[in-house]
Amino acid sequence: MGRPPGFDKDKVVQAVERQFRRTGYAGTSVDDIAKAGGLGRGSLYAAFGDKSKLYLRTLQAYCDRNETAWASVLEGPDDTALERLHAYLVKSARFVHDDSDGLGCMVTGFVVEGADHDPQATARVRQAFTRIEGSLTECVQAAQRHGDLDPEADAPEISQLLMATNRGMEVLARAGFDAVALERVADQAFAGLPLTARARSQQAPRPLASDASRTLLA
Repeated sequence: MGRPPGFDKDKVVQAVERQFRRTGYAGTSVDDIAKAGGLGRGSLYAAFGDKSKLYLRTLQAYCDRNETAWASVLEGPDDTALERLHAYLVKSARFVHDDSDGLGCMVTGFVVEGADHDPQATARVRQAFTRIEGSLTECVQAAQRHGDLDPEADAPEISQLLMATNRGMEVLARAGFDAVALERVADQAFAGLPLTARARSQQAPRPLASDASRTLLA
C-alpha cells in the first residue's frame, strides 16, 4: 500500500494512537501501525520515522489532549470546585466505558506495560502526571477557599488520592466492572474526602446513569 494522495497526518496519528492503546507498544507491529494508519511501510517511515518515533509522537499528542480535557473539567470558580472534583471522579468511572472500543488511558498503558524504551516518552508521561496533579491540587485548594473542604487538609495528598482512584477505576473497568459499579466507587471516594460539615449538609444523593447490574461482567 502506497501513500494516499494528500493524506492527513493528524488522522493517521490518531488512528495509530488507538492501535497503541489497544495492543501496547510491544504488542504492536509495524504492519499493525501501517494497517491502522492506512499507509504502506515506506510511506510510514518517510512521514513519521520508525516505530519508536511514531509512538512518542502519538503519546505526546495524547498527553496534550488528555491534559487539556482534564483541565477543562477541573478549572473554574471556587464556588463550584467541589462539584468539579466530583465530576472528575464520575468521568474517571466512565472513562473506559464511554470509549467506543473500551480503550484505556495511553499514559496508564505506558506505565503498566513498562514501555521505558525511550527516555523522552518516560519524561512526557511524568510530565502528564505532574500537570494533572497540578490541576487537581488547584481545584482542591479552590474548594478549601470556599469552605467545602477542610482548610487544614493537605491539598497535594488529596490530589494524589484522587489520581490513584482514577487509575484504579480504569483497571477495574478493563477487568470487567460495569459503569454503575464504578460510579458507586466514585461516590464513595468523594464521600471520603475531608468535606466540611456545611458541604456534607448540602450533598444530595445523585441518581446513577443507568440501572445496569453492579456485578462483574463475564
